[in-house]
Amino acid sequence: MRRRSIRRKLPVLIVAFFFILYVDFQLSTSSHPKVSVAPAKGPPRDPAPSRGPPPSEGAPRAAALTLEDVYVAVKTTGRFHRTRLALLLATWISRIKAHTFIFTDVEDEELQSNGYNMVVTGCQSDHSQQALSCKMSAEYDGFMASNHRWFCHVDDDNYVNAEALLALLSTFPQDADIYVGKPSLDKPITAHELLEGNATREVRFWFATGGAGFCLSRRLAEKMAPWASGPRFERTSATIRLPDDCTVGFIVEKRLGISMVHCPLFHSHLENLLLVSRRSILHQVTLSYGMFENKMNSIEVKGGFSKADDPSRFKTVHCLLYPFTSWCP
Repeated sequence: MRRRSIRRKLPVLIVAFFFILYVDFQLSTSSHPKVSVAPAKGPPRDPAPSRGPPPSEGAPRAAALTLEDVYVAVKTTGRFHRTRLALLLATWISRIKAHTFIFTDVEDEELQSNGYNMVVTGCQSDHSQQALSCKMSAEYDGFMASNHRWFCHVDDDNYVNAEALLALLSTFPQDADIYVGKPSLDKPITAHELLEGNATREVRFWFATGGAGFCLSRRLAEKMAPWASGPRFERTSATIRLPDDCTVGFIVEKRLGISMVHCPLFHSHLENLLLVSRRSILHQVTLSYGMFENKMNSIEVKGGFSKADDPSRFKTVHCLLYPFTSWCP
């Protein structure tokens, strides 16, 4: 009799079990939405990250962000003016020329006569810590002297998708402390900060690699001034003996206690660019290219240019984004 009773109840129990699973699934998926940009994970920091006070009721809202609000700094050097930089001038810089600023180490009358915003830094032309930090210092000071709302740094081997950049920055509160980019490491970097008396202490922090590009909100950039304005940036860089992008991360995370926002939409030549999905290419904020083991490391995308004519694939991407460009096939 007991067996018959159990057999009769078994279908009901099975249905009830799956119904509970279904309800639990619905609750879990509705209460934890997925986000494409997430704050960096890591140990708690002191002080706690500051994102600004919530807006009070009836307070006027900030004007919608536009591309004209974004100060784009491109770091380059004289020997790349006719190669790497020329490719950028012909593609994405042509779309946002007025608020793109080119930081270099030599005069270039041709570029200046064509109306480009050239900043000759007086920094060394090599790839040393001192030279890189010198240029980043100039970029920071240039932004602070402007009235732009966002500072974005890229290298001369980056393609910037201006509309995707604007869409990303528009997702953040415009009066918050935002440092967004992509790390080149899978864990925080470890450095040894120089203290008085030649003592050192170990510090760990995330930083956004400059080779992929990164952005800072004005509110955060202003808070960085005690360690970044004028000669202070190079001094701060010297205390940790690391280059420009690491120094930015050190100031933001260790001096100010504000967490970097990790974003997968930035890309550098340090990663395998073939892994960037073809369907997602036109939604990425930055792209890059470079040589790796004597092979071109670039995205895979089909278009009107062959790989021989467009090894970086920047022209192809540009023509997919802006098909009515005069030189597009």
